[in-house]
Amino acid sequence: MKKRWIVLLVCITAGVQAQSILVEYDKTRDYSQYKTFRFGDSQITTPEDQKKISDQSLHQWIIDAITQQLSEKGLKRSDSAADLTITYAAGTLQRSDVERLGPVSLTPGRDANSNIMYEYRQTSVIIDMNDRSNVLIWRINSTTNMTREEGQSLVDAIVKKGLKKFGRGPRRKKK
Repeated sequence: MKKRWIVLLVCITAGVQAQSILVEYDKTRDYSQYKTFRFGDSQITTPEDQKKISDQSLHQWIIDAITQQLSEKGLKRSDSAADLTITYAAGTLQRSDVERLGPVSLTPGRDANSNIMYEYRQTSVIIDMNDRSNVLIWRINSTTNMTREEGQSLVDAIVKKGLKKFGRGPRRKKK
């Protein structure tokens, strides 16, 4: 029974760390003025020995997701001068965490200071949007535990959530 609680605790802890998305932008800026976008230099930083998803696939997933979301908001993709330049960096690393179980793990013959270690793969995706003056106007910073099977849907979800408020006019102060 206690082993089930330990496994449940580890699963909940791993799930809490599984995904985070932070969107940074100026809430007073009018984003409805932007009409075109292009992609700048971007990179995938996953070490060769840890690649489970090809760089080509990940590049395509990110480009497709951003293009779809911005097209739905009325922006057009341009290969030349554009209102916005989008760059991104993505990478996956093998991680491991150790947690002290404490008194929950007390069973006859076990040490009260026992630890449990779990390993996982953590992917970071950072998407930046700069205006024509090369000023950062929007940043999506996400961390997730991505697998090959769910990779594309996770990228789509990150971009959709990150660009949810893009294109709206400035927030007005209440009187």
